Amino acid sequence: MIPRILGLLLVLGPLGLGGRAGEPIALGDRRVLFVDDTLVERRSGLEWRLHPPQPRETVMVFDAPWEGSGSDFERLIRDGDTIRLYYMATELTSTDGTRMGDGTVYACYAESRDGIHWVKPDLGLREFQGSRHNNIIWTEPHLDNFTPFRDANPACLPDERYKATSSNGAGSLFGLKSPDGLHWSRLSDRPIMTHGRFDTQNNAFWDPIRRRYWCYIRGFHDPAGRTVEDTRHGTIGIRDIRVSTSPDFRHWSEPQRLDFGDAPDEALYTNQVEPYYRAPDLLVGFPTRYVDRDFSPAALAALPDPLHRKRRMGFSRRYGTVVTDGLFMFSHDGYHFHRWDEPFIPPGPERSNNWVYGDGYQSLGLIETPAEDPTAAPQLSCYVDEGHWKDRESLRRYTLRIDGFVSLHAGRARGELLTPPLIFSGRALRLNFATSAAGSVRVELEDAAGRPYPGRALADCDELFGDTLDRTVSWRGAAAVGTWAGRPVRLRLSLGEADLFALRFVP
Repeated sequence: MIPRILGLLLVLGPLGLGGRAGEPIALGDRRVLFVDDTLVERRSGLEWRLHPPQPRETVMVFDAPWEGSGSDFERLIRDGDTIRLYYMATELTSTDGTRMGDGTVYACYAESRDGIHWVKPDLGLREFQGSRHNNIIWTEPHLDNFTPFRDANPACLPDERYKATSSNGAGSLFGLKSPDGLHWSRLSDRPIMTHGRFDTQNNAFWDPIRRRYWCYIRGFHDPAGRTVEDTRHGTIGIRDIRVSTSPDFRHWSEPQRLDFGDAPDEALYTNQVEPYYRAPDLLVGFPTRYVDRDFSPAALAALPDPLHRKRRMGFSRRYGTVVTDGLFMFSHDGYHFHRWDEPFIPPGPERSNNWVYGDGYQSLGLIETPAEDPTAAPQLSCYVDEGHWKDRESLRRYTLRIDGFVSLHAGRARGELLTPPLIFSGRALRLNFATSAAGSVRVELEDAAGRPYPGRALADCDELFGDTLDRTVSWRGAAAVGTWAGRPVRLRLSLGEADLFALRFVP
């Protein structure tokens, strides 16, 4: 299912793992996730498997008067021991769906120590209905979105430690700054970007590997692929994702549409792209898929709460006919992405407030959190909105294995993969894998011609089984591989009833 993206994109220079075509992959001590064929020259008996996150507890209810029925666009940032959560709040419709909100949007803030228990602090920064007792940090006329990030650029000024993008609905994207993530002001009265449609969660970040700022925004194109600037007057437009880069956050390149290869041309809403923190040369994204089903009357009547759906369709038909879910995608260069067609976050079993336009909106940012059992490995947490269009919308936590987006999976019949020649640094090889009670993984270290090194053959490998994020490979009790560091080697891995998620050579 996973193609080689533009011939593996091995010739990626500083953006990926490779050098020139035909040369060994300069792996060093970087962690590689098994999401595609980057470290697979040949494989047999193995398949790619997507691992969607699992829903956990509801962590927040949006029940404040200013939060209304449309709180979404969550952004997570870990700052020391504090997890910061930024989100947009507005009233989409009244409780019964008979009235649309007034369009006023607020950027709000909450925080947590563990990712489960959240506090909405009384900040006293912005006024709502004559009072400053609220957690609002930013608002302005026609505010549409507000997405902050913590700027890791070493040249960042102290009063710009936090930056954000924000749109005011006028076809422009503005930059904001803050010294502490709470007190915000505009970088300039002039927008940082004007080419694009910014009515989405516009997502910017500093990339320490590529040493530039990236910003992923929305665009529209017609069925022929041509950019459409205006969709308000009946023009057919398909929502897409575009990217722009900048050396200084002030001056941005012309946005270009992401390339999804031969994937179906589907409408995408949010993008949620960022470098994966454990392998920052890999960009991961979690776009929302926007699907207008144009229901038949019978289909509409069968979905949850058809009366509320019909009432909001009176304001705009798509408010009832559109349904959404969450996807997973990744890239080695920031422009060419592989997007899985099956959902990462589906709407799920029907209940009172789902199967609506708003399902599957995943938070931007992955946070490492402890497992429920303190003796188990930590996991990744993300957050998904539930109950869109209704008062007391809520936020549910989802959890995912660390590095566990995709795996190479072997069933009962053993499978095998062979890597291309690679050059590593380090003294030991560690794997992130999971097996059944009967399953196992074995590893062979070979020279570039495919001959096993003495004492490092498959038959010498101590059988690996269990479910672990970080297991050291050994051969008859010896784990050292530093003798072969700096020279071209291959790895041969044999798997049975196992999932392989990632590998890394370590000092």
